[in-house]
Amino acid sequence: MEAAHEHHNDRICCIDEYVKKSIENLFDDEEKKKFDANKISLCELEQCCGNNQDIPLDENKSFVVLYRILYNDEEYKDDEDVEDDGGIKFRIFISSIHLLNIVSMSQHIHADATYKLICQGFLVLVIGTTDLNKAFHPFVLAICSNEKKTKDFEFIFNSVQIGMQKINKALLQPTALILDAVDSIKDDFKKQKNQTILDFLNYFDSEWLKSNNGWYEGLQLYAPSINNALEATNKTIKDDGIFRERHVLSRFLTISSNIINNWSIEQDPSLANAKIFSTGSTISLEL
Repeated sequence: MEAAHEHHNDRICCIDEYVKKSIENLFDDEEKKKFDANKISLCELEQCCGNNQDIPLDENKSFVVLYRILYNDEEYKDDEDVEDDGGIKFRIFISSIHLLNIVSMSQHIHADATYKLICQGFLVLVIGTTDLNKAFHPFVLAICSNEKKTKDFEFIFNSVQIGMQKINKALLQPTALILDAVDSIKDDFKKQKNQTILDFLNYFDSEWLKSNNGWYEGLQLYAPSINNALEATNKTIKDDGIFRERHVLSRFLTISSNIINNWSIEQDPSLANAKIFSTGSTISLEL
């Protein structure tokens, strides 16, 4: 007769904490080695931008439309919101001739910031527009060292105008800017949630009818009311452009040039299967 026995499942179903910690330490060491080996100084960054500022003959080739770099002993007299972050202060605007030509056909701009692309945590801004079929057309990548969206967008819009001048096109005169609401609005809402109905109505009137009065459907004809198309482009950059891996700034500058080049080729009407910027709706009246 067999002796009775019990089944004990003492098997460890996850990584031991010590092993997990060791893996994390090894990964951090490798990231640090990669980061240290690929550091780029502001002088090198400025040289890189300067070397790529000439307008190329190839209309799909990327170039630095405008850049701005601040050294430790300099001041932004017109940029009061730049904070001291170890002397790393810059803004870089990258596009191509063909992509800037698309700007000349647009009447509204989509803008969004994306993160987790650069090891140093720098902000990457994607700027584009949508055609009358609401297809998104990106035309700019901008890299900024400071997360100061007001000044970043100011720099980008100035850069767009300078880019238009460089290719002898009329200046952009957008009728709408489509971007996410700022986090402070959500924070304000959290503060309001336990107030009376009257307080909420006052809040709604202040934040959504006065401060942010462009949130409702039908505000801008022929323009999407949300930024989903641009955010899908951000996902594509992370999935296909950087393969979900953060890169050091020096490497990301090269990747940015490739991304701009690919965007430009994809939208080049002289090539087969191009993504054409639609200036008229393809939806018939009958439909």
